Amino acid sequence: MLQLYCYFFKEDDTMTTEEILTTIYHDNITLLQHKRYEPYYAESLLKGPWGALLYVFYYERQYNVQDPLAGELLQQLYQDLQPEPVTGYDYCSGATGPFWVLQHLHAHEFIDIDMDMLLTDFLPAAITDSEQCLHKKDFDFLYGSAGICHFLIPYAAQPAVAAHLQQFVDTLAAAAVPAPGGLSLPVFTMDQPDQPGVDAFSMAHGTCGLLVLLAKIYCTGIATGQCRQLITDCIAFIKSKQLPRSADHQRALFPGMLDGRSDFSRLSWCYGDLSVALACWYCGKHLQEPAWMDEALDIMHYNTKRISDKAAGVVDSCLCHGSGGIAAFYNRFWHETKDPAFLQCAQHWYNNTLEKVIFSGQPGVHGMRGWIGAGKDWEYCWDVLDGSTGVGLSLLSYQSNIPPAWDEMLMLS
Repeated sequence: MLQLYCYFFKEDDTMTTEEILTTIYHDNITLLQHKRYEPYYAESLLKGPWGALLYVFYYERQYNVQDPLAGELLQQLYQDLQPEPVTGYDYCSGATGPFWVLQHLHAHEFIDIDMDMLLTDFLPAAITDSEQCLHKKDFDFLYGSAGICHFLIPYAAQPAVAAHLQQFVDTLAAAAVPAPGGLSLPVFTMDQPDQPGVDAFSMAHGTCGLLVLLAKIYCTGIATGQCRQLITDCIAFIKSKQLPRSADHQRALFPGMLDGRSDFSRLSWCYGDLSVALACWYCGKHLQEPAWMDEALDIMHYNTKRISDKAAGVVDSCLCHGSGGIAAFYNRFWHETKDPAFLQCAQHWYNNTLEKVIFSGQPGVHGMRGWIGAGKDWEYCWDVLDGSTGVGLSLLSYQSNIPPAWDEMLMLS
């Protein structure tokens, strides 16, 4: 009966925030109960059921659901985990994602489990996979070593983890290239991993996410001198690539990547100005460098004027590169600073997100409409990065006065 309790709206209907959140909740429960996801993504956090489960936990807590189902669904997903992960150990789609969810739910008192017991076999395997990534110079947050190391941070007191985090810093430092203004990290490759990389100002795939991770490693007390020097030199390089400011604030301050093709970058979690701002803010806060924090605030204020879809490069509502992600960024900076300009901007992008939400209205079609890319048109997506689960997490934060904890998943905190 549960799956029948679901709102379905088309383009000409108006939904309240609560109706949208409730629709996503029941939609996620249905797809989890009936395993309506590709087996290849069965272990995925950001593109599969583990992200959908995380939303169910947060919704049930925020709305104080009297007959919660999240625990039962967790048991089902955990039992389905394979001894040898189908997609390896990467953070986005591999086994590290589910174990991040377990650790997060335990740390924030959603569940009470013995993480030490669960991690006995997992940690060595994840470290081995991350070492293989480092051997290939694959530092990617979503699919390479950085995502695995992000998960390892809470376990830095364990000697094997500490040694691997040191190895990560050493290998990244060796990959850095001296450049005018500082150090470049040309580690991003698009289609041909064996080709030389480029520097990408990106949380998902490049320098900005790596700087936040270095700051996290710094806070554990590992490789503090190396981390500080790398961060300092890389931020200096990023600042040297700032573009001329447009008088109307309608163009980006930083390119998304230094591939020589275009200086354009949209407002998004994955690339561009918001990634740069977050890296400067997080590193400045934890390394006690006020000038970097001021740089972050300047970037965020500049982009409060990029509020049209065209100026922001926004097409849909998703968390990765849509209005829901921009809203989550400004909501995080509002909680960090209490600057009313950031709250106002967050509210603008939350309202923009509400306007973009479209469910199919067809039984068996899960998620909301999202833009998949040129030549692929629109599809209905329910995952964290591109679909309704990520939008739902962002909207849950909009309804709460408490700083969100789930955004640790994307290194916003």
